[in-house]
Amino acid sequence: MRSLPILLVCLLPLCGCASAPDAPEAAREVVLKHVGDGVGTVGPFNRKDKRELASLSATDRAAANALLDRGALGFIVFGPDDGTKTPAAGAALADMVSVARILFVQRGEIVGDFAAAK
Repeated sequence: MRSLPILLVCLLPLCGCASAPDAPEAAREVVLKHVGDGVGTVGPFNRKDKRELASLSATDRAAANALLDRGALGFIVFGPDDGTKTPAAGAALADMVSVARILFVQRGEIVGDFAAAK
């Protein structure tokens, strides 16, 4: 009888983890619904990874930084790899793919959609 409370205490955290939504994957689903099929995504990234914004214009980069500072998650959207990119060790994610645009998701909706400038 004493083992029942111990068992319940051990099972409660596991049940909570199984029922809680996976925030990054839920955000990726929002992005995939927005962009459709045939593209890839890299991310999410947050304000610690601002180097991922290098493919945006200066004005878009400033707006994207503001979104990251407010807690949005960023996703790089890229097209098919044409085999011309050779990433350096420790390179930013954006240096490894051909970036088409960068999307930002917050609270289950797209809050920013920026086309890559380079």
